[in-house]
Amino acid sequence: MTEKKCTKYESLFTFSSEEELKEHLDECEDCRREQEEMDKISELIQEVRPYYFQKRRNSINSFKVACVLFIGLFAGTLLGYFVQFPYVDSSSYTVSSTSSVSNVNEYGMALDNYGLITVN
Repeated sequence: MTEKKCTKYESLFTFSSEEELKEHLDECEDCRREQEEMDKISELIQEVRPYYFQKRRNSINSFKVACVLFIGLFAGTLLGYFVQFPYVDSSSYTVSSTSSVSNVNEYGMALDNYGLITVN
């Protein structure tokens, strides 16, 4: 015949006082083993805790940087849209190909058929 395993640990851990739980752990081997397992898990959680918070801090900082960049780009786009920069009228500037060629010839530089300076 098999022994029946104690199932009181969870209810005692959740609803009873610490003294009642300790009294039961002194009497019951099954609950004592379960408490030892819980203590091991608690130690592991305490060991990993600083790394978890460091990783979380890094991800929060990355999120902040992304938000600042997005706001900067968005503000720059809005600024460019609403602020009217002076318009440069290209019709006021005229460039004549003959004037540039004559200026180069005045300096005594040789030009080829395409108007580029030739080097001997």
